[in-house]
Amino acid sequence: MGNTRDEDEGKGYIGHTELYRPLVILLVLILAILVSALIVIKAAYDYRRLFNDHQVLVHQWDELQVEWGQLLLEQSTWGGHGRIESEAETRLQMRVPEMDEIEIIRNEQRN
Repeated sequence: MGNTRDEDEGKGYIGHTELYRPLVILLVLILAILVSALIVIKAAYDYRRLFNDHQVLVHQWDELQVEWGQLLLEQSTWGGHGRIESEAETRLQMRVPEMDEIEIIRNEQRN
C-alpha cells in the first residue's frame, strides 16, 4: 500500500506556482496602495503650499490696494487747482492777468 508520487499529486496538493500567484498579487496590491497613499500625501502638501502662497498674494494685493488709494489721494491733493495756483504764485511769481491785459487772438484762415 505504498503511495507513489503520482498518486500524491492527484490528491489536491498545491504546487509552488499556485502558492506564489496570490502572494504576488497581494504584494502588487500593497505596492499600489502605498503608491496611491504617497500621491495623496503629495497632493495634500502641494494644496497647502499653494493655499499659503495664495494667502500671501491676497495680503499683498490688499496692501497694494491701500497704497494705490493713498497715491490717488496724494495725486488729487498735489494736482488740485488751488495747489497749482498757489505754487505758480509763490515759485514762479505768476499772477492772473487783469482784464485790460488780456488780448484775444483769432485764428482766421483765408481761402
